[in-house]
Amino acid sequence: MFSAKPHLRQHPQQQSSSQALFGDGLPAERSAGEDDYKPRQRRHRSMRLATIFGGIWVLVSVSSIGWWAALSSSFPSFSFTSLATDTFASSSPSLPPWVGPHALVAPSVSAKTNIHHHVRIIIRVHHEHRQLVRGLIYNFRFQQKLLAESLDEPTLSVDFALIPTELPGVNVTQAIAREFWSHPTDPFPHVYALDLHEEFYASAAERAAPLKCTDAQLKAVAHKQGKAAMKKICRYDNHVYYQATDVALKEGVDCAWCTHLLVTNDDNGYHPDYLKETLLELDPPLKEGEVRKLKRKKKRASSKIKLSSKSLQAKRDKRALAAAVEQSERKGWDLVATDFTTSGILLNAEWQLGSLDLGSIMLSKEIVAKVGGFIAALPPGAGAEEAHNADWLFTKKALEIGADATIVSKLLFFHN
Repeated sequence: MFSAKPHLRQHPQQQSSSQALFGDGLPAERSAGEDDYKPRQRRHRSMRLATIFGGIWVLVSVSSIGWWAALSSSFPSFSFTSLATDTFASSSPSLPPWVGPHALVAPSVSAKTNIHHHVRIIIRVHHEHRQLVRGLIYNFRFQQKLLAESLDEPTLSVDFALIPTELPGVNVTQAIAREFWSHPTDPFPHVYALDLHEEFYASAAERAAPLKCTDAQLKAVAHKQGKAAMKKICRYDNHVYYQATDVALKEGVDCAWCTHLLVTNDDNGYHPDYLKETLLELDPPLKEGEVRKLKRKKKRASSKIKLSSKSLQAKRDKRALAAAVEQSERKGWDLVATDFTTSGILLNAEWQLGSLDLGSIMLSKEIVAKVGGFIAALPPGAGAEEAHNADWLFTKKALEIGADATIVSKLLFFHN
């Protein structure tokens, strides 16, 4: 139990505060001539009171200044006007804003921005690839800027989640995210590092242990597929990597304003039109029996658009415009794949193992939620090879449960 009065430590020779303030130490009886000194005692008492209260005021002021200095030093020099502080003002006060998604905010949607999609770009980061991560973020930011320059056409917004695939990458991803938040001339508070710690990687390694290659499996893979494939399948901690990736997928699904997710590695590259071709230039998927209905209303829909926006009519194909009107309330594609290169070899995308890559597929948030992540897509009794092919197994499961899928037959992705 705590007493009502705090216990004040003092030197044995120091007068107590109660004595100094209230004169409890005065003798009970006055000596002769004591009244002559009464005004002086009161004056000294008043001076002591003023000194004590003045000291308290100084202490409170210094403490307040120190508290605000400590608080402000924990944030980078970005403009608070760029953040919707009401959204996540106090969700994770113990974390800096660039660690975890708690400080990310929804894009500003208005008639001027005309944002139709928001893409969470999930980058799997190796701790030695700091410059590659920066370059990839600037690549997508440039794509977003190009699309936003034409205000009378649909556009999109992006943010970024950085995954440290291994423990040494934790500090690296947090440093990169902080740089973008606190950039002195170009602050970009739309990048965050996943809040992963040593305990996560230790637990992930335990869960992945049963899937590791035995010596016999290692030799069999090397003999059948070569040493390079053996290294990727048996030496890499693929199961751990995908466990970390699933954390980012979960946060993307929980993002209220996100419409799509793109998972990629930090050493991959993209054509400047990747986002445009995979999201803005595609007609929405049509179910069986809807083509006739669309054609029957095509002329009327086009005329409405012509009245509302002549510039749009001039720039867009009539069929695409009519489709946009008819399907404005419908979701788009769940899976969009593109042609790509791997190690300089051109591959035409097909919905089969070996003809797709994780970074070439744009995912709808809905299909990610239905599949449940990469680990959930692994079959019972999965081993090291299935963990390596988790991106394909995820895609296969999405197709099996009815995902709307399409392929853009253009070279838009460069895998390394």
